[in-house]
This record gives sequence, C-alpha cells and structure tokens, in this order.
Amino acid sequence: MANREELISSLAASVGLAGPASKYEPSRYDRMTGTLYCDGYVITGTIINEALAYFQNMKMRAEKEDNEQSRHTALIYKTAIEAILMMQKGHENKAE
Repeated sequence: MANREELISSLAASVGLAGPASKYEPSRYDRMTGTLYCDGYVITGTIINEALAYFQNMKMRAEKEDNEQSRHTALIYKTAIEAILMMQKGHENKAE
C-alpha cells in the first residue's frame, strides 16, 4: 500500500498538486528553486510569476476607475504584489 501512496504523491508532485510539504508542515519558500510549499501544494516559480502578472494587471485595471471601491481593490492587489515580491527577494526592513 505504501508504494501506491508514494506513486500517487510523486505523480501529484510532478504536476504541482502536492509534494514534499504536508498539511502539517509550516509553509516555506525555497528561494533557490523559486518554489513555495504550502498546505501540501508545491507552487512553482512559473505559477508564482503568473500570479504576480495577474495581480499587476488587475491592479492597473482597478486604478483606471475613479471611485472608492476601485481604489480599495487596487490596494488589495498591491498588497498581493508586494507580498510576492517580498517572498521572492526576502524581506529587507530598511527602516531599522
């Protein structure tokens, strides 16, 4: 039975659905490979870059509208963009 579970896990990992991270391990980002391990998922650098591009595009769209809701939405996207960039580059607190 263990071989079957290992096979399923390795197949899932090969398509980015699961991998070394388990639901019981803390999330971590491997800067060397650009991979995020989160809740049993292996999120590759390619997917992370697609997410970054998506949030940047959506932020630009929200900024084109001139109303409070759109400005609020743009800030939400900005938060996601900055979180991804901080994850990729490592947090550098220049204020200290």
